Amino acid sequence: MSTVRVVSFNGLRLRLGAALGFQSPLFEQFARALDSRDEADLQLAIQALEACPEPMRASVQNVLVDWLFDPEDASGLLDLPAATEARH
Repeated sequence: MSTVRVVSFNGLRLRLGAALGFQSPLFEQFARALDSRDEADLQLAIQALEACPEPMRASVQNVLVDWLFDPEDASGLLDLPAATEARH
């Protein structure tokens, strides 16, 4: 049986902010890309990350992997609409 997990960009945003600092220019680039869901903005953030020192790149990579595979993260459930009595 497979396990279903629901993660969110909001959860990723918080993890990146904790790793990079919520006031850092790199975090602001990633936050803007996640908020806009814009592929070009995300590509710019990734290019900016590529210019950073290796420890920072490794930290962001770890954040991404942890966000994707952390079995305790159910942050995406908070972004779902509330259940209703309606039946389809």
